[in-house]
Amino acid sequence: MKTSIKSLAGALLLTVALSSSVLAMDDHGHKKVFGVAVFPTVDASKLWVVLEKYQAENTVNLVLLDQNGSVLHQEILLGKRSKRNACRQQFDISQLPDGNYLFQITAGAQKEEIPFQLGTPAKKEPTRLIAIK
Repeated sequence: MKTSIKSLAGALLLTVALSSSVLAMDDHGHKKVFGVAVFPTVDASKLWVVLEKYQAENTVNLVLLDQNGSVLHQEILLGKRSKRNACRQQFDISQLPDGNYLFQITAGAQKEEIPFQLGTPAKKEPTRLIAIK
């Protein structure tokens, strides 16, 4: 019984190890340095950036640019000597004006650009007015 559990556990670990290295490949067959996801909060006033670093020897840099290419924010999310291999960070975008923006994330030879657009919906006027006396 113990032998079959050890064999099953070994096979599971091997499968996870192989699938992790396959998932960390880009479209050209190169190993990815990091994986990133960006998504809004429920009230759309903040954005989450979730990042996982696959190669410890690289530093992951994040830059937020506006539509003119001006740098609004820049920081190192995961350094070379960082013991963490993942991070998540929330950005408050409620004070930014409407427009197009870009998260630029780089590490080693890998560069990811994640564009997003901020817009305020127009107020909709009622199509009909009812008055009761």
